[in-house]
Order: sequence, then structure tokens, then C-alpha cells
Amino acid sequence: MSTGAAGVLAWTGAMTTAVAGLTLLGAGLLAQSRAETAADLASLAGADSLAAASGDPCTVAGEAAARNEARLVSCEVQGWDVLVRVEVDAAPLGAMGARSRAGPGPAELP
Repeated sequence: MSTGAAGVLAWTGAMTTAVAGLTLLGAGLLAQSRAETAADLASLAGADSLAAASGDPCTVAGEAAARNEARLVSCEVQGWDVLVRVEVDAAPLGAMGARSRAGPGPAELP
């Protein structure tokens, strides 16, 4: 009888560990997706600000990142392109980051 109980206990422990691992993996994937979305939106907002000559592109990018629960880590303007790097908190995994670049296509340069 004790062998059967030990087997059930071992199986339950293994399944608990697997579920916990999958939960952490899912949280990491979700946080990475949030970071990528925030980076894309921040770079697009900055590039739009640059094209319209309405404000500092990096300030606008930072505001867009903040609205998407991310923080702007770096922002650089290269010609008509805006390059950003953002991070989102992914507790308990730490911070997840993403980069993005936005600007007009080659045929759309002013």
C-alpha cells in the first residue's frame, strides 16, 4: 500500500514541477510579447513625431512606452529613423527587453 502512495506522491510532485515550469515559460513569453509591442509603438510614435516636427521624438517615444507599461531604456535618432529599446517587468523573471526601429521607407523620405 505504501508503494502506491509513494508513486502517487512522486507523480503529483513531477506534475506540479511541470506546471510551475510551464507557468514561468508562459509568463516569460507574455512579457516578451508586451516588450516587443511597447517597443514597436514607441518607435512608431517617435518616428511620427520626427516626421511631423512636433516635439522631441525620444520624449514622445518614452511617453508611448510608459502608456504600454514599459520603460524607455534608450532612444536614438538616426536620420529619419528612431531606434528604441524598452523593458517591461516580468516578475519573478526580472525585466524583459525589446528593440525597435521605425521611420519612413526609402521612397518616402522628404
